[in-house]
Amino acid sequence: MVELVIFYAFAALILLAAVLMVSARNIFHSALFLALCLFGVAGIFVLLNSYFIAGIQVLIYIGAVVILTIFVINLTREITGKLIPQVNKQVIPAVLASLMTAGLIILMVLKTDWGTRMGQGIGAANIDSASIIGKQLMSDFVLPFEIASVLLLAALIGAVVIVSKEPPDEAGEKVENA
Repeated sequence: MVELVIFYAFAALILLAAVLMVSARNIFHSALFLALCLFGVAGIFVLLNSYFIAGIQVLIYIGAVVILTIFVINLTREITGKLIPQVNKQVIPAVLASLMTAGLIILMVLKTDWGTRMGQGIGAANIDSASIIGKQLMSDFVLPFEIASVLLLAALIGAVVIVSKEPPDEAGEKVENA
């Protein structure tokens, strides 16, 4: 019973954070609400006894992706020197895409035989998911894993190069340091 209450609390947190994320007018606040939403997902993984995936969720998604996004937001504002209003003029296509996605999710939930699916999860708590994931990452998925790491490294180097450029002065010439 306690687990069910905690599950619904995390589900409510995820939904609230997601709604606040997409409705916030400040992009920085949206990134913070994304972190809160991902933290709720990590909580759900803990309830499912998948501690490794919950830890990865916190370390990779919250600790790396969201923090990198926040850095990019702050660096971009410093490069442009002005605040650009964040306005989305594609409301109708966004609502249509959201309704189609919600319809597909509802359709899949209704078509799933939950009694059979829930019975398959019994006994899965004794499986060492960390070793299975580690073996998969170092055998079958080593190439995509390394490509993702090189891509993230290139993005980090690109951000450093963009930030380290000297700003032009009023006449469009480079400012020289004396």
